[in-house]
Formats: sequence, C-alpha cells, structure tokens
Amino acid sequence: MDPHETPQAFTGRLDRVVVGIAAVAVVVLAGWALAPLFAPLLFAAWSAAILDSLAARISRLAGGRRSVGAAVCVVLLLSLFVPVGLLITSLVSSVVAFGQQLFASGAVPHALEVLVSPNGGAIEPTDQAQRWLDLARTHGMTAWQTARGVAGAGAWALVVLLVFFVSLFEFIRDGRAMWAWVEEHAPVSRATSARLAGAFLETGRGLIVGAGLTALMQAIVATVGYAILGVPRAMVLGAVTYICAFVPAVGTAAVWAPVAVGLAMQGQPTKAIILVAIGLLGVGTIDNIMRPLFQRWGGKLNLPAFWLLLAAFGGLAAFGAVGLVIGPLALRMARELLEIAREARAGAIVPPDGQS
Repeated sequence: MDPHETPQAFTGRLDRVVVGIAAVAVVVLAGWALAPLFAPLLFAAWSAAILDSLAARISRLAGGRRSVGAAVCVVLLLSLFVPVGLLITSLVSSVVAFGQQLFASGAVPHALEVLVSPNGGAIEPTDQAQRWLDLARTHGMTAWQTARGVAGAGAWALVVLLVFFVSLFEFIRDGRAMWAWVEEHAPVSRATSARLAGAFLETGRGLIVGAGLTALMQAIVATVGYAILGVPRAMVLGAVTYICAFVPAVGTAAVWAPVAVGLAMQGQPTKAIILVAIGLLGVGTIDNIMRPLFQRWGGKLNLPAFWLLLAAFGGLAAFGAVGLVIGPLALRMARELLEIAREARAGAIVPPDGQS
C-alpha cells in the first residue's frame, strides 16, 4: 500500500482487482459449461442474423410483435430441417446396416477379388489373401458396430437440436437487446465491439454460403458421374448426395461408396473404380479445395482462400469436425483484432460501414 494513498482509495483499488479477477473466473467457468453446446449456439446466432430481416418484415405485418416474426422463422426452418434430418438419419442407418451385412456375408472376398482382378472374373484367393480378408471382415464388423453406436446416440442429438431452435427463437426475438447489453458492459469501446461483431457475422455468412455452394457443386459432379456410369435414378442419388454433403465425417461417401460397392458386386469393377475415383478426386477435391473459395467469394469472407484452407484443416486436426468452423472463425477474429490494434496505434478505430 502506498503510504500517500488513503484507505478508501486502497479499498476501491482492491475491490476493482477482486471484481476483475472474479469476473474473468466466472466468464471462463461459464464458457467451460457452455462448451459442449458451442456448435448449436454458434449456428443459432449466425442463423438468427441471416433471418433477422425476414423476421423484421413479418413482425411489422404482425403489428410489431417480434416474437411472431421469430416463431414464423423457426417454424419455416423446422419445416425444412425435420424431413431433411429424418432422411439423413435414415440414410446413415441404412449405410451402417448395409456395411454390417456386407462385412458379415461371404460375398465380401468374392466382391473384393472381382474388384481388383484384371479380367473381372472370380479367382481363388491365396491363403495369405484369405487371412487378410478374414481379418478385414472381423474388424470391419467391429468398426460398423461402433459406427452404429455413434449413429444411435439420438438423445444427445435431440438436446443439440432443442438448444439450437430455442436459442434461434431467443436470438431472433431478443438478439438486438442482448447485443445492446453486451455493448454496454463489454470492456471495449462500441466501435471495437461493432467491428468484432461484424467479423463474427461475416464468418458465419461465409461458412454457411460456402457450405451450400460446396454441397451443390459436389452434388452436380456426383450426379454427372452417376449418369455417365449408367447408375439408375442418378438425379435422386444426386439430390441425396447434396443432403449428405452437410453431414460431418460421413459426407457424400454415404451415397457414392455403397453405389460403388454395388457396382463391384454386380461384376462391374471398372465402373466401381471410376466412381470411387470420382468420389475421392472429384467430389472430395471440391470439399477440400473449392470450399474456401466459395466461402471467400460467395460468402464475402474477408480472408485469403489459402488461409481459410489452412484454418479449416488445422481446426479439423485440433478440434474434430467442429474445428471446420472454429478454425476460420478464430483466424477471422484474430485478423480483425490485429487490424483494430493497428488502427489504435494510429490514433483511431474506424467503425464498420462508417458508423459512429
């Protein structure tokens, strides 16, 4: 304690330190508690920002009742999400069941031999090959059972969906009031808060638009491949491919991989190999290479496509599937913070879009 400092001043300074430390601790604790729900809360905030103008128009028609606009937007999204979600769940379950039956059947060795045989005919496998096939079949059964256990974790999926739609309603209805409170209590200026919020929303718009354009391009390439190879109902399979492109981990392989296996088992190994090549090199390349370009150009995300690609891969390696969102978001926010720091050194922070 400074000998020239009064007890009241010392007490006030101590109070500020204690309150500051407690505030940081409580914020960290709250973030830790909400971390498992990070993805649905994040996408609810982004979706609310995208639907805000629609909700505002509906609210004006409903006499200024914001809750009506929020409810209509949630119902519209539910009407789209529920059938698509049921279809995805059915597809994933069907693929798992198909794979389990495939690995359990005696047709797997024959199918694999046909697939790699130069003349496309059945040949007698060697003892060594048969041991490898038996090993693959045994461990394949375990892998598919594990996958089915993961796919059957419906209780947590329902919690995530509930959090998403409830949060979406609240963000649409009271999001502006929530943000006004944040601006008032944040330890930064309103101009800085506006800049960070703009970067946050820009990232969400870029990721969502990029995902939609990427899925559309993947579906087009896959549909063309199905049609060229003479696969029946190519358009239907293309539409299902578009939907599955949004499913983490499984993705479009949930459609083209079983089709390729079916072609191989029907004695068409060349077509099966071509379809696998289209799936891995064509459809997969679009997901890994074109997505950052779509995010930047289609979603107007202010980051170089190369850095978006690195951020997506780095986030995926560090955090799993959710890292595909965390990586670009962290990079975009870091860039905005560095820009703000540079402007602060220059003497002024420029608000977004000329706001004061």
